[in-house]
Amino acid sequence: MKSIGLSRVVVEKVCGFGREREKPQKLEIDVKIETDFSKVASYDDPSYGIDLKTVYDLITLSLKDEVYTIEAIAYRIWKQLKNLKAAEKVMVKVQKPKPPLNGEVRYSWAIIEE
Repeated sequence: MKSIGLSRVVVEKVCGFGREREKPQKLEIDVKIETDFSKVASYDDPSYGIDLKTVYDLITLSLKDEVYTIEAIAYRIWKQLKNLKAAEKVMVKVQKPKPPLNGEVRYSWAIIEE
């Protein structure tokens, strides 16, 4: 298996319900794309593979519209990345630090991997 990705992409987005909609919150996004990057590695030429700037741009594009759940964010990002020509399998994890629960919780998260 060969994969590339981005870890802990931090964005600010209004996400959630009630008081969570009053201001943007920090979200952390990880993506992993399984792809055969043998040609990129052999020729040391990124034009043979998936450009990580494109991956980052697709993440931010996926966040333009209004959203309520981290599940919807994960799905929107996954859908964009799955359309990349060389992507074989895509994993997206969206984490929300300190979700508003009645206790101490570091993150809530949603993962989609297909």
